[in-house]
Amino acid sequence: MPETLTHDAREIVERATEFASARGSKEVLAGDVLKATLQLPGSLADNEIRALGLDPKTIAAQLPPDGDPAKSPPLNQLLVNAGREAQVLGHYQVDSIHLLLALLYSDSPSTSAALQKAGLSLYDLRSHVQTGSKAAQRDYSKPPPDKALRRRPWPSLRGVVSVSPFFLAAVGVTAGSGALLWMDVLPRQVPLWTSAFIIGGWVVSLCIHEFGHAVVAYLGGDRSVVGAGYLTLNPLRYHNLLMSLILPILFLLLGGIALPGGAVYINHSALRTRAWSSAVALAGPVGTLLCGLLIFAVFSVAGRGSLITVDNENFFGALAALGFFMALAVILNMLPVPGLDGFGIIRPWLPYSMQFAAMRFATVGVYGVFIALWFVAPVRTAFFHAVFQLTALANIDPTLVSIGLLNMRFF
Repeated sequence: MPETLTHDAREIVERATEFASARGSKEVLAGDVLKATLQLPGSLADNEIRALGLDPKTIAAQLPPDGDPAKSPPLNQLLVNAGREAQVLGHYQVDSIHLLLALLYSDSPSTSAALQKAGLSLYDLRSHVQTGSKAAQRDYSKPPPDKALRRRPWPSLRGVVSVSPFFLAAVGVTAGSGALLWMDVLPRQVPLWTSAFIIGGWVVSLCIHEFGHAVVAYLGGDRSVVGAGYLTLNPLRYHNLLMSLILPILFLLLGGIALPGGAVYINHSALRTRAWSSAVALAGPVGTLLCGLLIFAVFSVAGRGSLITVDNENFFGALAALGFFMALAVILNMLPVPGLDGFGIIRPWLPYSMQFAAMRFATVGVYGVFIALWFVAPVRTAFFHAVFQLTALANIDPTLVSIGLLNMRFF
């Protein structure tokens, strides 16, 4: 059932409510809705009535002053009937035309009798709307009158997006450890504060990365991400906690390479188009990039204002290392390798046989990338050269990156 009312439909309901209030009644009758519909010029209902050779003002003048409550369905039932008409016509929103059609139903005898007496029938009105739409489709110079209603509206995110305590805790750890580094509290614990800052910031970016995948999937038609908890910014809801959270943190501490991290399961068959499937894959790296841009903005301001001093270089070193990991993650995820988001962007456009073969070796592809980065010197050199070039564009001094990486090592 369509869940939203157009501006015209809302205005009709509001006017009908005012008519009921003026009558001293809290109950909106079908006659109130019909009166409001006929008094709204330029609406689709008004245009359709005129197209059938009738005059809305003439019909309104023939209406009885007050309707009989016994012959009028409740307003919510009238809206349900209007929603059914929207479904029949292939519309995604309830508009004035659907309210008019609902007023012709047999369970609203007071309005249906008045409209039929004026020469308007449910069948004729519905057929005219459908015929006009089909005629406009054949004549490309003339848009269908119901074109806007046939466009699927954006689903509402109200009530489906929330912020988990785990995410807030990660933000708190990042902010707290950053403050300790900035104030140089307990200098001997700099490795601990640096590690907490980088790991906390990385977990925050990981949550935003996967939230990007999930929210675009939801907008694209996959409602399963809500039940899975992917719109709560909670990494504990990912389907593989070891690969999603634990191993990426260990790799950060031991090797200084940021694994792709979390994974959310997307039902690609529920997405509207291949373009939406590509957008879902792209949304994750975009989320990471936005986190990186926030860090880069800090360095752009700090560099111009000479805010980086010996007293706070541990803080800026940790921030530089975190920015380095963000740049690394963006470049890594955009590689067109099965199992990474870069391949996910182009995958929907490949032949199904190629998609199936590539996804079978997705895990091997990801491991292959990391083996190449560890053991193949030319690949490692070219990759990290690209990462440092990206961080240099953001005025991040490589020396600060080195300070941050060295400070977070315990071993």
